[in-house]
Amino acid sequence: MRRALLVATLLFFCGSGALAAQAGVSGTVVDASTGVPLEGVWVGTDTTEAGVLTGPEGKFVHDGLGAIGDTLLIRRIGYATARVPASDGMRVELVPMGVRLDGIDVSAEASEVRSRVRRAQSTSLLDAETIDRVQGQTLGGTIESVPGVSVIQYGPSISKPVVRGLHSQRVVVSNDGVRQEGQQWGGEHAPEIDVFGADQIEIVRGPGAVEYGSDAMGGVVRVEPSRLGRTAGWSGELATHAFANNQQGAASLGLENGALDLPLLGTVSSRFRVTGRRAGDATAPGFNLDNTGFSEFSLSGSIGWIGDRRRTELTVSRYDTQLGLFSGAHVGNFEDLQRVIERGPRPSEFAYEIDNPRQQVTHDRVLLRYRSLLADDRELDVSYAFQLNRRREFDNHGRLANRDEPAFGLDLYTHSLEGAYGIDHGSGTTRFGVSGMRQGNISIGRGYLIPQYRLYTSGAWVRDERSFGSVTLNAGVRGDYRWQRTFPPPDRGLDLERTTDSWADVSGGVGVTWEFSDGWFVGSYVGRAWRAANVNERFSQGVHHGTAQYELGDATLDKESTTNVDATLRRTGERFRLQLNAFRNVIDGYIFLRPREPVLTIRGAYPAFEYRQADAFLSGLELDLDVEVGAGVALFGQGSLIRGENRELDEPLYDMPADRLRTGVRWAPAARGFDGFSAEVSALLVREQDRVPAETIYGLPTEGYQLVDVGLSWTALEVTGRSFDVSLDVTNLFDRAYRDYLSRYRLFVEDPGRDVVLRVRMPLGG
Repeated sequence: MRRALLVATLLFFCGSGALAAQAGVSGTVVDASTGVPLEGVWVGTDTTEAGVLTGPEGKFVHDGLGAIGDTLLIRRIGYATARVPASDGMRVELVPMGVRLDGIDVSAEASEVRSRVRRAQSTSLLDAETIDRVQGQTLGGTIESVPGVSVIQYGPSISKPVVRGLHSQRVVVSNDGVRQEGQQWGGEHAPEIDVFGADQIEIVRGPGAVEYGSDAMGGVVRVEPSRLGRTAGWSGELATHAFANNQQGAASLGLENGALDLPLLGTVSSRFRVTGRRAGDATAPGFNLDNTGFSEFSLSGSIGWIGDRRRTELTVSRYDTQLGLFSGAHVGNFEDLQRVIERGPRPSEFAYEIDNPRQQVTHDRVLLRYRSLLADDRELDVSYAFQLNRRREFDNHGRLANRDEPAFGLDLYTHSLEGAYGIDHGSGTTRFGVSGMRQGNISIGRGYLIPQYRLYTSGAWVRDERSFGSVTLNAGVRGDYRWQRTFPPPDRGLDLERTTDSWADVSGGVGVTWEFSDGWFVGSYVGRAWRAANVNERFSQGVHHGTAQYELGDATLDKESTTNVDATLRRTGERFRLQLNAFRNVIDGYIFLRPREPVLTIRGAYPAFEYRQADAFLSGLELDLDVEVGAGVALFGQGSLIRGENRELDEPLYDMPADRLRTGVRWAPAARGFDGFSAEVSALLVREQDRVPAETIYGLPTEGYQLVDVGLSWTALEVTGRSFDVSLDVTNLFDRAYRDYLSRYRLFVEDPGRDVVLRVRMPLGG
């Protein structure tokens, strides 16, 4: 009897299992970032080629091909393949995945890929894998290999992006959809952004990004983190970098959990990251660059309440850095200044200590964003951000030498509110937006460089894109109003009056792209932008310790305006990728720093510059080429040529990047056991910059130079059961001595020499 009962019980459970297998499983597939249901997703198993596709609401029924507990394979182009255990009524979230485009690695959600290929403006987009592979010590160092992009640099710790010869106030840097407001007017004021947290970086060249304000005359650099997901459990990464030249160590830990239970807040998606760097003096060939060490610490956290059609996210971050400034550029009198320029600074020994002169900068940010999919074709995006940028600059001359009291300081408070409404009308999209900002700058310390001011801005914009077969049209227009009041500094002995000014103007552009053959596109864009003269350009009057120069403003400066014509030839394909850009940018009222005779102050002797305004034009060519020749071998080249001319004086503009071309070969063998491995050798060829104004005092022509770089990388390298992404790069392999024309220390010393960089990234958790 017992045996019969046991047999009956086994038959019951086995039969139930068989019935479950016959019944199959059902579920829904959605985008992990937005929660939007995905249609046309293939659902199957590893053991059979048969499968089913999800319907309009992302739903599927896998009838008879999988049983409860079996592993299902879920795939769609533009998303990472998912392998999940089957369960009835299951919900699967697919994560957007990077694709290859335009000769460089780029990343986009599937719905954005076609739009990006058809964009009339020249655009480059680096995905997370590429950022990990090329990441430098700063944002500028990470993107300087992109054609048309160079950097103004103050040693290894400070580098500012230059897009088509324009920088600072003319290039908008957007961090997680919000304009970075951090005293960016200074040439040595690098963006306070932790590049470790970037999932993608997009560079839009030229005016026309109407969403980001009138200042985007040169372009936009968009730094975007990955979107918060809803996958439960902890995952993340640990990334470490080591730089031999300045003996720098850097580490960043990122963690996220899509279903974290917090008191009072409930279940939230979350992400946390902490990053630290410490570096000593950089070294040029045979020479130590005294007091060029730096340290950095950043901390950020995000939480989000994410539903199927709505998401609310809160992000809080702090960026804290201390930067040594090359002491050889700060001297006491004219004779010392002349001696340093002619003979170079005194020798010194390597050290980690950071002495005066130095900068201390913190950037705090709070971002609250709400996104809602109002209908299948309509989306609302609203955000508020608060930013506080504190900058202190310390002197090594006069009574403040070697004291922990800043020569001057700036506190910049920024409140911004933005809203956008988008409509998907099948053949394209239309987006409307409004923005407003309140900003206040407070100057502290005994020194003076710029006045305190209060600034209000408002803007409204509309952008439309439509495709008609092989032709895509896009256009946008934006109106902006700026109101600014400056306040005279108390007890400075300066004859400055309180001023109130306002400006208003329109920017925008129109473009067309034509796919004239399979994978071949040609596009053209005409854009207009403007910006008001900044406070430093109008009212500077003193020593700028970060740049080791005396700056003098001109209160009569008016706004700049530019009209840019851009043409692009683009080829996308598996083995041949090309992007060739040509542009001409006519600028009315171009503002620039003109050298003048050195100035002797109580803090020492400094090269002096004054702000001036003139009509100008810039033109150039950019090339990005990648050709796979077979057997895992690819040839590549990136180059740029820029010409800037003062139309009134018929002479070259100051501070234009020298012509450059990087060419090389990359090998990624397909042999078994070498998955993810690649080796690369490249040469950077920079032409002598002999296009400088005839009467320049400090902007001496620099010789051309050639640098050789080599690199090895291995993604998903398995070691003791763990996966690692590892790269080893040697830059300036032959330790060539050179001075780049955009280096602000070129008057005094060579740029840093050979560097060996080791990067290791280890995924954590699921």
